[in-house]
Amino acid sequence: MVKELGVSREYTTEEEWLEDIFYRSNSYGSKTNAQFALRAFDMFCKEKLGIEDPDIEELENEFKKKHNITKKSQMVNNPKWTKYRKDFLAKFYQEARLQIAEQYQTWYNQNPQDILSICTSLQKWVRFCSQDHPEVKLYPNRTWTLKKPATILQYFSHIKDYLRKCHGVRITSDDVRAYIKFPKQMKVQREPLELEDIKKLLEFADPQRRALYYTLLSSAMRLGEGLSLKKHSFNIDVRPIEIHLRAQDTKTGEARTCYISEEAWEKVAPIYNATNDGEYLFNKENRRKDRAVQHEDRYFIRLREKIAKKFGDKAPCDQFPDGTGMLRRYEDSSRYCIQIHAFRSWFMTKAMKVHDKDYADAISGHHSYLDQYIRIPKKEQQKMYLEVEKAIQIETSRVYSEQFHEAEIAQMQEEIAKLKAMAERKEEPEYHKESRDSVGVTS
Repeated sequence: MVKELGVSREYTTEEEWLEDIFYRSNSYGSKTNAQFALRAFDMFCKEKLGIEDPDIEELENEFKKKHNITKKSQMVNNPKWTKYRKDFLAKFYQEARLQIAEQYQTWYNQNPQDILSICTSLQKWVRFCSQDHPEVKLYPNRTWTLKKPATILQYFSHIKDYLRKCHGVRITSDDVRAYIKFPKQMKVQREPLELEDIKKLLEFADPQRRALYYTLLSSAMRLGEGLSLKKHSFNIDVRPIEIHLRAQDTKTGEARTCYISEEAWEKVAPIYNATNDGEYLFNKENRRKDRAVQHEDRYFIRLREKIAKKFGDKAPCDQFPDGTGMLRRYEDSSRYCIQIHAFRSWFMTKAMKVHDKDYADAISGHHSYLDQYIRIPKKEQQKMYLEVEKAIQIETSRVYSEQFHEAEIAQMQEEIAKLKAMAERKEEPEYHKESRDSVGVTS
């Protein structure tokens, strides 16, 4: 609360600002991204003010004394210690941020306003985010690493909004264009998922994940949407199997209907039948959606590493800069080419080839050019999906290596049959008579 000319001015608190982000986006991911943006700004403010890092060892000793902890093993993965350290550091860094924000308020409220100084300071923060800082510790064993241009833009958008709503410092788009320059974003072409890699993932995944993956591959659902499915989401009395996604479970906040293939239903049916009403099919632990997504992401990482070890794939190194097989990464990025979130684009590509981009966008929850898909009768929508279903078959489809191997075997079998026939013919008496007659004629 700030007094100005005898009139109280009220600003949004940090907690209220974060809650508003969640309610506006219906996404814990957006809220977490905003927290990361504040964290990045905190680190910059601390460095700008020259504040030394707190003594974590001293903090740890204080915690041990307070909770009567004598053994070192009691501190390993101790949730109370983790929260205590996190809360202390958050308060420590927040104080640095508030000092800088107060300076911004001073520049903003003076007459004339000094927008240039505010934007110059934010430009230094952008530059800070664009570089590695090994001297800046994020955690005991982790230092600051540069952020990608797209990440910096997201962070800046959050900080700009935070300064305006929580501190009354308004920076216009014209100010940003005039004073702040962002690193150029390099666009890397995304690689399509290959059928051979999909088959490997499905083969090595456990039954529940295999059913989930088939669902995602045949419906273009987002992972969070797939994890929100319950028995009442399904209409199993029609073909293709119909799934209704509630508005509260989608990223866009819009309800929609999608379908899964018969091939996918064969894997889902046992789980569906074993699930009670009101329970999640693929989120048995009833985790919050963002945490359920994180849990599945971690499982997929382990699955990818397991397959890579089985087939001898190489992680990025000097000999293989982008890695090989399951461990391929995009150029100059930590993002893997093969990831669970690429299942959605695999379906959309197939659907676009069968129909068009508008259909692929509409069935996957994007707004198409004229949103004509929603006006198509349901029977026609079902018919259109059945046409796509032929293109997304997995088990009955053969990858190129399998086709080549089958052709190679067929050729070998044909040659063996010819050799066998020739050997049998040589054993026949008539063959030897023909051979003698042939020699006689020649002589």
